[in-house]
Amino acid sequence: MTMKTERLTHPERACLQSVARGQPLNNLENSGEKQQKSGKDHLASARKKLLASTTIEAVARAMKMGLIE
Repeated sequence: MTMKTERLTHPERACLQSVARGQPLNNLENSGEKQQKSGKDHLASARKKLLASTTIEAVARAMKMGLIE
């Protein structure tokens, strides 16, 4: 699978990893951001960047691309 995607941020990867492990999403705090995003927002952004229509599809693509374990 070759696709051009934007680079995932650390919080986006962390949220995808949490879903992959079956862990609950918590609000991820990033002091450098003006507005904090929730885990759901990070997942939505990751889905868009990975061209996935569902979170499960995004997790699968991220795993296949070696972005998460």
